[in-house]
Amino acid sequence: MGIKLKIKKWISRKLSTILAYSHTPPYTISSNSKVEAGVESYHNGNLIVKGKGLFKIGNYCALGQDIKIILSNHVYNYPSLQYNFYRKRFNELPYKMDKGNITIGSDVWIGDNAILLPNITVGNGAIIGAGAVVTKDVPDFAIVGGNPAKIIKYRFSEAQIIEINNKKWWNWDNEKIIKNRDYFFKSLDE
Repeated sequence: MGIKLKIKKWISRKLSTILAYSHTPPYTISSNSKVEAGVESYHNGNLIVKGKGLFKIGNYCALGQDIKIILSNHVYNYPSLQYNFYRKRFNELPYKMDKGNITIGSDVWIGDNAILLPNITVGNGAIIGAGAVVTKDVPDFAIVGGNPAKIIKYRFSEAQIIEINNKKWWNWDNEKIIKNRDYFFKSLDE
């Protein structure tokens, strides 16, 4: 068994454990992709991660169904766009592959059919609407939607965002979370 296959199987087992709360387990990870997932983050089925780069998910994230995470892109300023064209004929590429990481903060909700493109960061507490195509960074606690995704509004005031980010409750242990039950059961709009 080759090293790439061993690594792919290890990642698959690791993801099965990390994303154990998934209702539907299917996901696809291309052989050059790296995935790191935080505590109790899950997806609802058919998560595709492809391209070279790292996809890092924070704690307590909810990923909808049919989400695509694209970690690399075609380089478009050469005569051919196709990697195989160069590999077949010249056994090399005239350029470095365009790759980028995607980092998702903690307590993020990503709606069904969203697409995330390379080199972006999604802030803590953000919401990405169903079908959104995210091409640039999403600030903490922003709600974005559309193609390309744009900020619709923020979940909380600037002061509340600072307060929540300072608490970093998503890094608390279970005992501390349970002790602070009242905090989690109070709407911040009140």
